[in-house]
Amino acid sequence: ARPINWGKWFLIGIGMLVSAFILLVPMIYIFVQAFSKGLMPVLQNLADPDMLHAIWLTVMIALIAVPVNLVFGILLAWLVTRFNFP
Repeated sequence: ARPINWGKWFLIGIGMLVSAFILLVPMIYIFVQAFSKGLMPVLQNLADPDMLHAIWLTVMIALIAVPVNLVFGILLAWLVTRFNFP
């Protein structure tokens, strides 16, 4: 059995911790600020017509973008594995 390369795993762990910190700290801050005045303002904002339109637009764009990216991703993956590019 090969010896475990602790330096490699240490660096991977540090990278994962830094990535988690960069992602989680802003999300937690936004969550705390959003609910700082209670649940009612959040629910009122969710019922606002502009907010509902923004949510609807986001969902529609995702429903279009995900399949398009899926097709191009599969096509490019197939091309990369099938042919040798210089």
